[in-house]
Amino acid sequence: MPIPSFGPWQKIGMASYFFGNNDGALIFDGEHWQEIHLPNNSSVRSLYIDNNNTVYAGGYNELGTLKKDAEGKYYYNSLMADLKMDDKNLENIWQIQPLDGAVICRAFSELIVISGKSAAHIPANNRFIYSNAVRGNYYVEDANYGIMQLDLKKMQLSLLFRPEEYRNEEIASILPSEYPDVVTIISRSGNCYFGNVRTHQITSWVTLFNDNLKDQVTSATTTQNGDYLVGTLSSKIILVGKNGTVIKNAPAFSNMQNLSVHSLYRTKDNNIWALLNNRLDFIDFHSPYSPIFNKASVYDALIHNGQIFLATNQGIYHTDPQEILSNNQPFEFKKVKNLHGQTWSIALRDGDVIAGHDDGLFRIENGLPYKIGTQNGFWKIIPIQGKPGFFLASNYNGLYLVEKKGTTWSMLQKISGFNESARDILKATEPNTYWVCHGYKGVYKVRINEEYTRVNAIEHFTDKNGLLSPFNVNVTLWNNQIVFTTNTGIYTYDNTLKKFVPHQQLNAILDKSKNTRKLLQYGDKTWYVQDDEAGYFFTKDQKPVLHSELFANMKGSFNRGMECIIPLGENKVIFGTTTGLYLYDLKKDNAIHQPTTLITKASFTSDLESIYLPLDAKEKPELPNKTDILRFEFAAPKMGRGTTVQYSYMLENTDLNWSAWQKTSYKEYTHLRPGSYVFKVRSRNASGVMGSEARYAFTIVPKWYQTNVAYIAYAALSIGLILLLIQTVKRKIEREKLKSGLEAQKSKKLLELELEQLKLQRDKEEIHKDKLHLEEDILTKSKELANYTMLLVKKKDIFSEMHYDLKELKDLLKSEDSRKKIMEIFQKLNQHKIGEEYMEVFDVNFEKVHHNFFEKLKEINPTLTKRELRLCAFVKMNLTNKEISPLLNISTRGVETARYRVRKKLNVQQEDNFISFLEQLSTM
Repeated sequence: MPIPSFGPWQKIGMASYFFGNNDGALIFDGEHWQEIHLPNNSSVRSLYIDNNNTVYAGGYNELGTLKKDAEGKYYYNSLMADLKMDDKNLENIWQIQPLDGAVICRAFSELIVISGKSAAHIPANNRFIYSNAVRGNYYVEDANYGIMQLDLKKMQLSLLFRPEEYRNEEIASILPSEYPDVVTIISRSGNCYFGNVRTHQITSWVTLFNDNLKDQVTSATTTQNGDYLVGTLSSKIILVGKNGTVIKNAPAFSNMQNLSVHSLYRTKDNNIWALLNNRLDFIDFHSPYSPIFNKASVYDALIHNGQIFLATNQGIYHTDPQEILSNNQPFEFKKVKNLHGQTWSIALRDGDVIAGHDDGLFRIENGLPYKIGTQNGFWKIIPIQGKPGFFLASNYNGLYLVEKKGTTWSMLQKISGFNESARDILKATEPNTYWVCHGYKGVYKVRINEEYTRVNAIEHFTDKNGLLSPFNVNVTLWNNQIVFTTNTGIYTYDNTLKKFVPHQQLNAILDKSKNTRKLLQYGDKTWYVQDDEAGYFFTKDQKPVLHSELFANMKGSFNRGMECIIPLGENKVIFGTTTGLYLYDLKKDNAIHQPTTLITKASFTSDLESIYLPLDAKEKPELPNKTDILRFEFAAPKMGRGTTVQYSYMLENTDLNWSAWQKTSYKEYTHLRPGSYVFKVRSRNASGVMGSEARYAFTIVPKWYQTNVAYIAYAALSIGLILLLIQTVKRKIEREKLKSGLEAQKSKKLLELELEQLKLQRDKEEIHKDKLHLEEDILTKSKELANYTMLLVKKKDIFSEMHYDLKELKDLLKSEDSRKKIMEIFQKLNQHKIGEEYMEVFDVNFEKVHHNFFEKLKEINPTLTKRELRLCAFVKMNLTNKEISPLLNISTRGVETARYRVRKKLNVQQEDNFISFLEQLSTM
């Protein structure tokens, strides 16, 4: 038997898959691999897990169990010493199977029956080359002796089938059949038998290989519905139906990495692991989608009379008539001969399959193309309403009229008057009128005459007619209404306004900021492609919800402007993409149970030492305060559907929200502060299946100064300091208040003093003003007094002159009467003679103006005469010597002399200071 790169494997619970290979054992949890070596470094040839989740592993002279410690790490535990087999030469243990609570290990030379801690040994007659437990019975092939059955109570083997009954072939698999007493026996040479365990008879059933196919069976298993999967050495997996049909190229196995299958294992959820030559494949029978065709980019598809027709970038492909899309149905696509290049559409028209191709319009029949007309470059063909047998074909440069008469198709003529590319076309509500969408120029509304020979009218709509952009516009029917899908939302045409208006209902369901490129109504659903993402919603729902998660793995793979969606009944749909054709089953999406998300490992690093945490601890683990890095690893082993598995996580007490979805299957946190935390993680796959949430609670231990006691002490100390600070502040505030009060009082007094000063200043200014006013008044009055006095002096002089003149006149007169009259005049003058009394008046008035002026002079020198006092008064009045002279009735020289004597008497040293001295004297 060749040694495969991977040996048998089993799955434990929902946590991990176990694989054996030449280097030991590999454990896969859905994301991470762990390698375990046997003590003698031998290969692991067999694996088995019992009902207690104990994993047995067999190798060369080695038998033991694979166990997981509390930290989630697996290790190997040898049973050789416990079973007292240290000295036995077992060689390789090839298979391990259960039987009635016992574990049976098969080596070439013997069977080892383990029950508890004891082991019984049953030797082979020749060589045990295959064994299996089926429906509570254990079967083993002893080379050249036949197929034996083990009686566990007697610890004996009995012959069940003689070797000549199955041609003495080496057995590859013994499996249950649909009949209780019958097992299915598959030999390595590809012959299949039914063996009746009650009658001990074998009958030939199916032969897998013929003269054209020489191969070898390596292993086999059953499917959920009772069919058989047979692994081969060079033909991948052959599907054998329970009815005997043999399918050698089932689509479920088309993408396998290798032709050589060394072993097959059916999981508890009925999926398949396949061990290949240096490869490992997982075959997911529960996946909601399956590839049908992958040879070219698909633009359109048609299902007719049990055949699938595909319009691709490499021509047209088709299948032979068969039951379309049945389970495990192979799809062998053939290419239509002599037709290559871009095929844009394929449709059923009047019972015939018609294709729009870069080279023209073709009818496809029996795998051969028949060109209609001679023109090239057709997009599609649609029937003309009201004209049976007539069709309108959209071309790269206009529209053509096509007719089918009997079984013959003919191209009648090009419809003149319209020469634009008609990539997308739909009948309008008006007769003989069509909407034509150009990929770059917008939308045309084309009206054709009754004979379909020429275009009578064309309306061209771009971004000036309600559309925001002329690019990528498509037209379709939705709820019997013509709608236009664009880069900026969905529109309808308003015939009254003669412009496009937004479709309120569809824009409320679909995101108008995205490019809706396909809209297809079928049954109770509306299918769409929006920004390269496919989905559907239920048309009649009050608040439709978009369902797109199931189709997430196809995002970005659609042919832009040529998206292909073919609904098949209520729960199936076909998508054509740049990578081929895919079938989706919506029922499988609803039937999937929620997979479990697991935290597979938790560890932390402290002082450069990595320490693992227990995963099943009853109490929350406590991590030291010196934790540098905390690491969580997680997986979703049951997330078989879809492609990539993504994770989202959150750490309570640190993260506010869940993280974005990402492929990374671990998360690290650094230098977490002390406290209690809960790490949460969830999973999903590309098909939108959500996994459960896994949680891990733990605590970061605080340092002594971070403990509750320390915090209480800190709180007490803080309270004390706060109280002390409050008291200190209060005292300071009181001192400041007192100081502020004193300063306020001082300021108040200063303010009052300043106010008093201001008041005094104002009074002083007022007094000064009054003084100036009085001085001016005094000066004025003094001048008036002096003027009055001088006037009197002048009058006196006049009187004297008149007296002198009259006296002379008297001497001259001769008449007595005249002399008598003059005497009378003398008498009147004497009566009014001005004497010295005016000086008395002057003295009195001067004293009133200049208070106590004369008294102050007399205090200085009492010997001053009245004439000298009057001289001082006249000097004070700024009268000149010439002006003073007549007032004192002395000469100017006499005034100077009198002034000199008065200055002497008053002790005034200089003449210049005499007036100032007198002025100062009046102010004293």
